[in-house]
Amino acid sequence: MISILEQLQRSFRFADAADIVLVSLFLYMFFLWFKSTASRQILVGIGILAIVYVLARTFDLYMTAAMFQAVLAFAVIAAIVVFQQDLRRSFARLASLGNLRRSRTHTVDENLDILVEIAFDLAKKKVGALLAIRGTEALDHHVRGSVAVDARISKALLDSIFDPHSMGHDGAVIIDQDRISQFAAHLPLSENSREIGSRGTRHSAAVGLSEVCDAMVVVVSEERGEVSIAEGGKLRKVNSPVELKKRLDRFAAQTHPREAADGRRLLLVQNFGLKLVAALVACVAWFLTSFDAETVQKTFVVPIEYRSLSDTMDIDDSAPTEARLTLTGYERAFNLLAPSTLKVSLDLSNVAEGPQQIAIDESYVKLPSNLALFRSVPRVVSIGVHTWVKGRLSVIARTDGRLPRELRNREVVVTPGEVEVFIWRSMKAPTMKVYTETIDLSGMTDATELKAKLVLPEYMRLESGQPSDVSVRLDVTADKTDAVSAPRPGGR
Repeated sequence: MISILEQLQRSFRFADAADIVLVSLFLYMFFLWFKSTASRQILVGIGILAIVYVLARTFDLYMTAAMFQAVLAFAVIAAIVVFQQDLRRSFARLASLGNLRRSRTHTVDENLDILVEIAFDLAKKKVGALLAIRGTEALDHHVRGSVAVDARISKALLDSIFDPHSMGHDGAVIIDQDRISQFAAHLPLSENSREIGSRGTRHSAAVGLSEVCDAMVVVVSEERGEVSIAEGGKLRKVNSPVELKKRLDRFAAQTHPREAADGRRLLLVQNFGLKLVAALVACVAWFLTSFDAETVQKTFVVPIEYRSLSDTMDIDDSAPTEARLTLTGYERAFNLLAPSTLKVSLDLSNVAEGPQQIAIDESYVKLPSNLALFRSVPRVVSIGVHTWVKGRLSVIARTDGRLPRELRNREVVVTPGEVEVFIWRSMKAPTMKVYTETIDLSGMTDATELKAKLVLPEYMRLESGQPSDVSVRLDVTADKTDAVSAPRPGGR
């Protein structure tokens, strides 16, 4: 244990801490979603299947693992279809994390008293009502057919809105902190018959809105004269104004803390147990998947890149093009390494003409901070650096084979007779010439003109845009010395 702690202290990085925090955040969001979703049984079933698949891979149950792999794509599509509403809500919550919460004011407390009073007054008169109080998430995507008002919360205004003779009394009133932002709003209906029971459309709408966002909905039943609260997809009856005030006050404290200090305290205290579990699971997962007490070495064959060489210089073709690099580090570091990105990059911007030797070290290899170069083969790269100079050389046609006996070669004419080339300064000599590819003479029967490519050694190259071939004209004539003299007829 002491050895592990020492290794942990030595290898733990800031990036590991950030890794754990991010995973904790995602796990916490998943736990919240799992807690609020109405399909927890399906999620539990998927979790059990995932455990079975991991066990099948661990204990080499090939047929079971193959079956799971075959249906994996269909299972992902099915999960998206089943949880589309929950996923939409989760993404909406994720997008709303950047919204700054406004500070809670005394006006909010006064408005809560008005909402409590109007709810129980309407319940006493058996007048139905829906009061949707916005949380941190916007409601625009979930509300239809509303009328925008942007008015102060008052008992008189709410009484007139929910008056049975009012055209908008069947809709919901949207409360945004200390304002009535909309009325006559149509809310999404829930399909959770277990939660709604025998209650009517108002209760279904209240539960439906609380399922897709973090709003709290106060619903008044005109049949029963009861006040209920829908929050997080759950519907609960409220028995007294005091209880309703407590519930509203707690909701307001969560969405609009009184001041910054309260907000920070609430951020830590709210769902503290769930946050602690998410952090512990992330720590355990990091320890199992990322922590390594031992270092390993791995060897890669990588290309050697020669860069920043001046246009007036060149290197030998014998310069090595590959190197074997042995890297050392923790196994997790190699898991994040893309071998295709490895290369030895040698900077030749300051090299001089002549033989050069460059020792390969970590400055020439771009590596992650948690990997180190242990060995390189070759350790030293030997190259020859040459400077290009311009020269004008004669072109010689290279021939092979013998002409037929009856032909004699009179002249070989090359056009152009000279070409401009670049030559390594170390190789340039006064007698240097440029030769064509070999021309076979054995099959010739007459004078011929043809194109022949120039053959250039590695220390010579043509100027850019210059043709790489020349015209060669071969003039031949009949060889009369080989003619046979026939005897004259009738001779004595």
